[in-house]
Amino acid sequence: MSSPDGNHAFVSYVHEDTTKVDELCAVLTAAGVPYWRDRTALGPGDAWKAKIREAIRNGSLVFLACFSDNSRAKDKSYMNEEITLAIDEFRKMPPGRTWLIPVRFDAGAVPEWDLGAGQILSDLNYADLFGSGYTPAAVSLVTTIHGLMGQKQLGPAATLEVVEHVDEADRADLLKRLTKDLLLDPQRRIQLDDLVAQEVHRVIAVLTDEDRVRPLAGPGEDQVVRVAEHAEELWATVEPFCASLQVAARWGSPESLTPWTTGIKSFVAAPSAITSGSTDLTDLAHIPGLTSVMTAALASVASGRWECLRVLLAEQSVREKNRSTLVPLLEASHPYAPFANEWSPQVVVRVVHTGKSQREALEDFTQNRLGKYYTPVADWLHHILRPLFRDQLPDQGSFDSEFDRAEVMLGLISTDVIARHYAGSPEERWRRSSWLGRSVWRSRRGHGDPLQDFAQQLSVQGARWAPLQSGLFGGDEDRAAAAMEQYRADFDLQASHMR
Repeated sequence: MSSPDGNHAFVSYVHEDTTKVDELCAVLTAAGVPYWRDRTALGPGDAWKAKIREAIRNGSLVFLACFSDNSRAKDKSYMNEEITLAIDEFRKMPPGRTWLIPVRFDAGAVPEWDLGAGQILSDLNYADLFGSGYTPAAVSLVTTIHGLMGQKQLGPAATLEVVEHVDEADRADLLKRLTKDLLLDPQRRIQLDDLVAQEVHRVIAVLTDEDRVRPLAGPGEDQVVRVAEHAEELWATVEPFCASLQVAARWGSPESLTPWTTGIKSFVAAPSAITSGSTDLTDLAHIPGLTSVMTAALASVASGRWECLRVLLAEQSVREKNRSTLVPLLEASHPYAPFANEWSPQVVVRVVHTGKSQREALEDFTQNRLGKYYTPVADWLHHILRPLFRDQLPDQGSFDSEFDRAEVMLGLISTDVIARHYAGSPEERWRRSSWLGRSVWRSRRGHGDPLQDFAQQLSVQGARWAPLQSGLFGGDEDRAAAAMEQYRADFDLQASHMR
């Protein structure tokens, strides 16, 4: 909203950057920030120099100096005059006052204008509104301006409005950044909870869209390609939630995890709410739950946050279709749930590994150019989750190892909770964990055996073993040992099939 009077953000720029300034002003409007710019704030017949001086000196909460190659190329411009006036005002302000903010529209340098007292313009914190960092930088900028306006934070509705005006591809980075900013501030927990809840609703709306599961048409190969494409679309839909969850599982307290726990349970239960449609597509509804479960496990295990793993996954149950009672969440969600045929998971993992199209990846298999993956879904998860964990596990070796440990721990926990759930029932004899994936074939190839490592830790530490201390396996050493014995038998049986 343009604001010639009263408190506002003054936007200074060269006219060659009008399009980028239009985008910036759209963000400011979405966030409820009044702004002043010459194109909209000057009326016919206005004495423009006087009006600009007045807008800068009176009522300007912040001065946004927008730089680009266009502005740097100009020896003379009205923008230079505006910045000169702004620096005069800035010098009158108390030290440390946030008022003059450089904004970069490209990677070029901020000009070294002299601010006095040995300080230059490039010494100030600036906002980079370009490239993949546009979204978090835009949110950070408007949050700063909200603080200057007397509003301590950007509200959830306004934050999501900001997202509407920037690249959708940045949504995961935005949710991750906001979760980091808000998680440890009790006064901002309502805002964070609302943001996570809105993200959950966004994913559920996609899962429950009847058009998404209409029967597939065409030859079988076309159907496989469409299923693979849709799997990738569902991952893109849930990735922002997983980005936020990765932060929460790592840094949150068990008491603070309710929004993410609710989201995971909603995703895992969602397939049971789908009553019609193509089986190939309805089964894909397991992808948000599966990716969320693996994200929570990997973040928790890699950081030793066993209590978060317990709250997010081990203690949770959901209602499944045609089941009269609740079932353990880790039985309802597993790597074998999302795909009704064997070809689609082979295609999705081949696509992410090679960058080929879905059809090209399918041809690699159908024309016998390569063999099948042992555990395609687990390998796909391993690949797509990698970017979310670069801050936590920067080197590939650590990520590979922690992924295996997380997968095995999910197998142990699910073995335990399934055994407890079906104890004494006719189903007890055949209910087993389905969390047998990448770690199985990697252990056969000499990449370590996390199951053996966990068993050794339990043997040495007993009741002091950290997962038991956190309440996993009910804190019972015998339960943990029994789960390891059963899972080892299943693990070795699965390994024997991978020759």
